[in-house]
Amino acid sequence: MKYRDLFLLSTRMFRTNPSRTWLTILGISVGISAVLFLVSLGYGLQNVILQKIVFNQALLSLAVTPSTDVIVLDDKSLSEISQIPKVTDVKPLAKFMGRVSFEDINGTVEMRAVDAGFFGYAGTAVKYGKLYEATDKNQLIISDAVLKLFGITDPNTVLGKQINLKIFTNKNPLDSSELEIFDVPVSYTIKGIVEDSQESYIYVPLTEVASYIKINKYEQARVKVEASQDLALVKEEVISRGYQTQSLSETIDQANKIFRVIQIVLGLFGAVALIVSSIGMFNTMTVTLLERTNEIGIMRALGASKSNLRNLFLSESVVIGFLGGVVGTVIGIMLGQIFNFIINSLASKFGGAKTSLFVYPSAFLILIIALSVFIGFLSGIFPARRAAAMDPLEALRYK
Repeated sequence: MKYRDLFLLSTRMFRTNPSRTWLTILGISVGISAVLFLVSLGYGLQNVILQKIVFNQALLSLAVTPSTDVIVLDDKSLSEISQIPKVTDVKPLAKFMGRVSFEDINGTVEMRAVDAGFFGYAGTAVKYGKLYEATDKNQLIISDAVLKLFGITDPNTVLGKQINLKIFTNKNPLDSSELEIFDVPVSYTIKGIVEDSQESYIYVPLTEVASYIKINKYEQARVKVEASQDLALVKEEVISRGYQTQSLSETIDQANKIFRVIQIVLGLFGAVALIVSSIGMFNTMTVTLLERTNEIGIMRALGASKSNLRNLFLSESVVIGFLGGVVGTVIGIMLGQIFNFIINSLASKFGGAKTSLFVYPSAFLILIIALSVFIGFLSGIFPARRAAAMDPLEALRYK
C-alpha cells in the first residue's frame, strides 16, 4: 500500500464519523492541555523567582560574613581575603543606624555603606531610577519601605530630590549603648529605589561615609573570583579562616531543584487527566475495530496484507494523537493566557506588579506533542494487531 493511499484511508474517519473523531481528539487534547497548563505554570513561577537575579558578576561572587562574634571583618581581614589566589576583588558592606530628613519628615532607617561595585556582585537592581556609580558624588539609593515612611505613593516624585542624613555610631566599640550622632554636612540626592517594602534602608557610598566617621568593622563582604570553577576553592579557604560564605549560584541551584520537583508534581496532576483521555482514545479505537470488521474482511479479500491493516489502524491512531496534541497545546496556551490576564488584572487593581506566570519552552511544546503522538501509537497497537490477526472469512460473516 502506498503512503498516499495509507494517508487517505487513515483520514477517512473525518468524513465517515466526524463527530466521534473530533470528540476523541478533544478528549486527548484535554489531557494534553492540562499537562501543558500545569507544567508551564511551574516554569513561569520559576522564571518569576529567578528573573530578578542578575546573571553576571553576581554568579562569580561569595557573600562572606563572620561566623562568630569573635571573628571581626575589618580592613585587615579584607586585605588578607583579597590575597587568596583566584580572588579578583573584595567589596565590603558596613551598616549603621541613621536618621533621614525629607521635606520636614524624619525617619529612622538602616544605612548600608557600599561602593558602587558591590551592587553588581550582590545582584542588586533598582525598580525605579538608577544605581549610583563610582564617579557619582552625594547620591544614594532607598528602599520601597522608605517611601512608606515618608507617606509617598508615587516613587517617581522623589527621584532627584535631596534628603539630609544623620549617622548613629558607637563612641565605644565595646559598648553599643553609647551612641554618637554625626550630622552629615551635605545633602544627598535620591538616584534610585530598590524593590523592598519590608525593610527601611538606604545605600550610601562607602568611601564618603568613611570620610565622615571611622569604620571599625564590616557586616559583610562580597568576594569576586576569576571563574565559576574557582568558587569552591575560594569558599574552602575563606571558611578555614573562620567566616561563613554563601554564593548566588548555590541559591539558584537549590531553587532550580525545588522547581523541578514542583514541575514534576504539577505534571503528575496533569498526567491523571491525560491517562483518562488515553483510555477514552483506546476505547474509541476498539469500537472502530468492531464496526469495521466486515470492511477488514473485504480489504483482505481484495489483497490487503496483514501489515497493511496493521499500518492503517496505527496511522489512524497516530493522526488522532498528533491532532490531539496540537489542539491540546493551543487550548493549554489559551487557558494560560486567560488565567494570566485575570491574575494581572487583579494585581493591577490591588497595586501589584504585572508579570507572566506561564512560560512555554519550545522544547517542552515539541515534547508534549510528541507525547500525544506516542500515546496515540500505543492506543492503536491492540486494535491494529487484532485487525491484522482476523480471519478474512470470519470477518466477512461478521454482523
